[in-house]
Amino acid sequence: MRKKRLIAQVALAAVVAALAFPASGSALNAVFVTLTAGGPSQAVLTLPAGLYPVWENQDTVSHTVTFANGLCSFQVAPGGFGQCGGFSSYVGDYSYTVDGAVQASVVVTALSRSVTLAARSHIVLRHSLLRLHGILEAPVLGPPNSGASGPVIVLARHDRYHPFHRVATVMAQARGRAAPGASVLWQLRVRPRARTIYIVEANFQPTGGQVWRRAWSRPFRVAVRARS
Repeated sequence: MRKKRLIAQVALAAVVAALAFPASGSALNAVFVTLTAGGPSQAVLTLPAGLYPVWENQDTVSHTVTFANGLCSFQVAPGGFGQCGGFSSYVGDYSYTVDGAVQASVVVTALSRSVTLAARSHIVLRHSLLRLHGILEAPVLGPPNSGASGPVIVLARHDRYHPFHRVATVMAQARGRAAPGASVLWQLRVRPRARTIYIVEANFQPTGGQVWRRAWSRPFRVAVRARS
């Protein structure tokens, strides 16, 4: 039921926020907080990274929203709307007051993402190249310029008794006309000399702050055989 209400809220934001903020270009990412005589309709608003709150004043008097971090303060006239800059699109707990009296907050949570690891075979001949590859998948939802394209870290170890060490950092990028921010590809050619376990980590974030959770692939084990 909560999920249905959030979907309905975002759909409504697409219509109203497009009219209220035609230059933003992000109407679909807006979620409304209603200002009333008793304070905001949701004293604690929890939403995923990439969505941002828009305050709608349904009271008969103006209200002032002020964030404790000092990055945003605005007044909303009766029947009007107000919003902050992009900081509230990133993971964090952002407290604010309404008219300096009513305490409230916006809690932004990280989005999930996934990364895979595969190769043509689990067995290679000694001194042969093996192409590791996979897909980094992240939601399109997110702050501007925070698409999924970015670095993934390839790690390896010889057995479970040793820690993983970094082999390389490679870029995951869209191929052809694939839409950025959804599924992007990465690859790396390696030359294992002995039995090796590989794993891939995705932990990069956009410069504005955290958007996604850390993601790990499943381990991929490679055995090395001597040439006959």
